[in-house]
Amino acid sequence: MIEHALVADAKIRWQKPATVAQQQNGAIVQSVSGASAMRYNGTNQQQRRGLFRRPARVYQMPLNSPIPHTWLDYIPGRTAYVGQGTDVLTGFMSGCLIARGTYQGGMKVFHMGTVENQVINNQVKATFRAALPNDATGFYPADAWTVAERAATNKATDIIALVTSGGGFYSILLCHDGPGEYFVGGIKKVPPIHRPALLVRLA
Repeated sequence: MIEHALVADAKIRWQKPATVAQQQNGAIVQSVSGASAMRYNGTNQQQRRGLFRRPARVYQMPLNSPIPHTWLDYIPGRTAYVGQGTDVLTGFMSGCLIARGTYQGGMKVFHMGTVENQVINNQVKATFRAALPNDATGFYPADAWTVAERAATNKATDIIALVTSGGGFYSILLCHDGPGEYFVGGIKKVPPIHRPALLVRLA
């Protein structure tokens, strides 16, 4: 499980796959992008303040080790899904729902691609609500981090979501540290939202 690799202070080399552009009609579609290589690059030794007033945590992992995962696209105006056989990463996150449940005969992870257009958002929500699996759980990764927590890193930050193969939900704060270079500002396990509450949120 890669939540043990993406610990606070871990440095990674990674190029996020590009956002996929398709017709914004609320449809539920299969993710199309493969995962790009993510590699462990040591630990961040920078002295930080506020949220990070502590020494860097050392994670025992060989340099340049791959961090295997499946990538789930963000497709604006649609809900993308991917079959879950391994840990799934998706992002960057701003306010979208990430969900997990049985769909078309297997376990899937979903990224509901909301945008800044309310009409399109209503289509996305209504379509996904109608298809919501009976065993669905979900979370909102961006809600796990406050503005103050992000500012305390003194870095530009983005959030990625992790859904482990066992169904755990994690929100990971990535701090930009150069082109294709990041360190993990923090990782939080997020309690799942169950189907009845998801139906309310999607109404």
